[in-house]
Amino acid sequence: MTVSLRERRRQQTARDIQLATLDLAAEQGLENVTTEEIAASAGVSTRTFFNYYTNKEAAAIGSPPAFLDEDVAALREGRGALSDDLKLFLDKHIKVLSEEVDVIRKVGNVLRTNEKARGILEGFLMMQRRTLTEGLRGRIEDRHTAAALASMTTDAVGRAIFLWEHEDGLTLGAALNTVWQGQMAAAQLLTSASADQ
Repeated sequence: MTVSLRERRRQQTARDIQLATLDLAAEQGLENVTTEEIAASAGVSTRTFFNYYTNKEAAAIGSPPAFLDEDVAALREGRGALSDDLKLFLDKHIKVLSEEVDVIRKVGNVLRTNEKARGILEGFLMMQRRTLTEGLRGRIEDRHTAAALASMTTDAVGRAIFLWEHEDGLTLGAALNTVWQGQMAAAQLLTSASADQ
């Protein structure tokens, strides 16, 4: 799908505002930064700032990379083992996130100190879980099971980012592999425990 020049400009302006917000937050703390300062740093008017974001916390979060429609469709229509298809899905998403590691690190710093920003990010994650739940419904009949698996999958991304932030020399992909192995081991414990009963 080709993105129009106008849309690319909109995306760049949103990105410029986010980066200005994150840089100022790193210098002063987000709570000490005004939207006027952010707008000036991004080279836009305050009015333009509010055309893109409702507040500075939303500007700091920006638009986190969503699951790609084609990846959700591939997961829904997959014919392999569900665990293999989910891992492939996550690998593709982590690859997208890996292109944004500097931004992810800056956003992480804001999230550690700002509850409002955490709430905004949680809203994005809820939408991702909903999208993934619907994708999984193509393979899992029970909505609650699909929702639980979608939640586990999105949580794996968050846990991989956390591990990557706290382990020196670890890539996002390697962090995801570690988290995924833990989830598979946990799933085996649950199934063996229910078989024992």
